[in-house]
Amino acid sequence: MATNANSCAHGLGGDSDGASLVVRLASRWQVSALAWGVGCVVAVIGFALVMARRRSLESHATRTERASRPAALRDAELVYMERLFRVSTPVGLMAKLDRAYRLPSGVIVLVEFKTRWSNQPCLSDVIQLSAQRMAVMGQTGQAVASHAYVMVKTQAGRSLPTAHCVELMSDDQVIALIRRRGDLLAGRLLPRRPLSLRTCDTCSFRGRCSGFSH
Repeated sequence: MATNANSCAHGLGGDSDGASLVVRLASRWQVSALAWGVGCVVAVIGFALVMARRRSLESHATRTERASRPAALRDAELVYMERLFRVSTPVGLMAKLDRAYRLPSGVIVLVEFKTRWSNQPCLSDVIQLSAQRMAVMGQTGQAVASHAYVMVKTQAGRSLPTAHCVELMSDDQVIALIRRRGDLLAGRLLPRRPLSLRTCDTCSFRGRCSGFSH
């Protein structure tokens, strides 16, 4: 009779092995839960650190960009940066601008960055910005100011560039330049001597120009 009672007790889990198994399972579950919780905390902390680093980099980039602006554009909105614009009429034109800012009035102002020895804008800067103005207006229909800024950083000077405000050419003047260039390349017109022969030093066509003096 006692033997039967013991057998019944064993079958019902009355021995210590069953209790030990339950304890071990509970312990393993607690360890797993703790590990999962720690993993979640580490992941959250890692994500927070990455986001904080990203915000720090973005803040630094924003401060650097604002510091490099002309003073007249301190309150303007940066709307385009390293953007390419194209128009096909009245002439085919493609221009890539450095930056464009929108004033509170809605007018866009173009900015071009240059690094050179001389701290001054060049006629080529005016032509480049004038072509950009025509391309932006033609593609977007937005109003673009008739003036722009050339930010010149000297190769052996101050860290921040100097802002030079320049008046831009009209669309008719840009179109005339583009058509004249086409006529020169096609041989329909002969080139004129530049005001300074130093201009020829950087001209990619000087080897083909009969008027170039070595």
